Amino acid sequence: MIQPKTVKNALVLMMATVGQKFIAFVAFAIVARLTGPNITGIYFFGVSVTSVFVVLSDLGMTPVVIRAIAGNRDDSDRLFGAAIRAKLLLIPVAVLASLGYGLATHQSTLIMATIAVACLVMSADALHLLFYGVLRGRQNLKPEALGMLIGQVLSATVAITAAIMGWGPVGLASALLFGSVWNVLWAGLQIRRLGLHLATPVWADIISLSHQAVPFALAGMAVKVYSYVDSLMLQAFNGSTAVGYYAAAYKMTYAMQFLPLTFTAALYPALSAAWAGKEHEKLKSEFTGALKLMAAVSFPIAAGLSALAPRYMVLLYGQKFAGSIPAMQILPWVLIPIFLDFPVGALLNGSNRAYLKTSAMIGTMVLNVILNALLVPAYGPVGAAWAGVFSFWFLYFVGTMFTYQTAGGYGSMMWILARAVMGAAVSYAAWLYIGAFMPFPMAFLFGAAVAVGAMFGLKLITFKDVSPLWSIIRRKFLRRQETIHET
Repeated sequence: MIQPKTVKNALVLMMATVGQKFIAFVAFAIVARLTGPNITGIYFFGVSVTSVFVVLSDLGMTPVVIRAIAGNRDDSDRLFGAAIRAKLLLIPVAVLASLGYGLATHQSTLIMATIAVACLVMSADALHLLFYGVLRGRQNLKPEALGMLIGQVLSATVAITAAIMGWGPVGLASALLFGSVWNVLWAGLQIRRLGLHLATPVWADIISLSHQAVPFALAGMAVKVYSYVDSLMLQAFNGSTAVGYYAAAYKMTYAMQFLPLTFTAALYPALSAAWAGKEHEKLKSEFTGALKLMAAVSFPIAAGLSALAPRYMVLLYGQKFAGSIPAMQILPWVLIPIFLDFPVGALLNGSNRAYLKTSAMIGTMVLNVILNALLVPAYGPVGAAWAGVFSFWFLYFVGTMFTYQTAGGYGSMMWILARAVMGAAVSYAAWLYIGAFMPFPMAFLFGAAVAVGAMFGLKLITFKDVSPLWSIIRRKFLRRQETIHET
C-alpha cells in the first residue's frame, strides 16, 4: 500500500501540475491555431534541438543530489555545491552543441534564431531543475508546485501574445524564457529560505559526484535522443509542416506524462529513503502500489486519446491540423508502458541500480533511432508514432526483468500489465463503437465511466487504495469548508 506521505506529496504537486499542463496545452492549441503547422513545426524543432543537448548541462548530477539529500547523507550539501559549480561549466558546452547542430545541418536563419533563444531557455532550466531537485530531496514539493504554475502562466501569456502579434517561432521560444527565468529566481529564493547551504566541495566530493552521476548521465542522453530524434528526422526528411503535425499529436499525448512525473517526484525520494533504511517490505509495498496505480491511470487515457482522435484534433487545432490525426490514433499507446516504467525507474534509481535503468534506456535509444530511420522517411509522422510505440514497450519489458523480484515475481508484474491491456481494450471499444453514436461530450463521459468501472472490476484500484487520498482531500478542503460555514 502506498504510504500517506507519498500520496500527500504527489497530490500537492499533481494539483499544481494539472493546472500547469492545462494552461500549457490551451496556450499551445491557441498558438497552433493562430500560426499554423509550419510555424509551429519550426518552433517545435528549435526547442527539440536544445532538448536533446540539455543533458550536457546536467550529466546526471541532479538525481544524485536528490538521493543524497533524501538519504540525509553528510556530504549532501557539498554535492549540491559541486553540482552548481559543474553546471556553470557545462551549460556553455550544451549551448555550443545546440548551435553547432543547427549549423552542421544547414538550418535557415529563422530556425537558427529560434535555436539561439531556446539555448537561453535551456540554460535557465538547467539551474532551476537542480534547485527544485534539492527541494524534492527534502520532500518539500509545495514551492515547486507553485513556482512551476506561475512560470507556466507567464510563458502562456507571452506565447499567445507572440502568436497574435505575429512574432513567429522566435517569439514563441522567447515565451518559454520568461517562465524559466522566473523558476530560477523562485527556486533559488526557496532554497535560501529553507537555509540550505551551498557548501564548498572537496576533491573527494567531485569524484564521488562524477562517479555516481555516470549512469544518470547516460540514461539522460538516451532518453533525450529517443524522445526528440523523431522531430529531428521529420525536419530532415519531411520538413517543418510534418513536424508541426507531429507536434500537435506529441503535445496532446506527452502532456499526460504529468501524472507519473508528479507521482514519481514524491515516490523517488520515498523509495530512496526506504532502500537506505533497509525497509524491504515498505519498498515492495510502495513499488507494487505505484505500479498498479500507473496501470489504472494509463489505460483509459491511452484508449480515449486514440479512439476519439478524429473527433477532437480538428476541434482543438483547426482544420489545418487534420494531417495530425493518423499519428494521434497511434501515439497514445506509448502511455501504458511509459506510465508503468516510471515506478520501475524510480525503484532502480532509488536503490543504487541506476546502471540497469541506463542499459535499458540505451537499448531503447538504439532501437528508436533505427525505427525512426526506417519509418520516418516513408511514413512521416505516422512512422515516428509507430517508432515511439515499439520503443517504449521495449523499454518497459526490459525494466520488468530488473525489478520483478521487488514486485513479488515476474508473474505479478505481467498480471498488472495484462489487466491494464484488458481495461484498455474494453474502454477503446466503448469509445470507438458505442460512443460513435453519441455526441462527443456524452461519448467522452460514457467511455470514462466504462474505464472507471474497469479499474475497479479488474482490481487495479480498490477503495482501500483511494482512502488515503480521500482522507487528505477531506482534511484539507471539506473540513475547512465546514469550519467556514460554522463561523
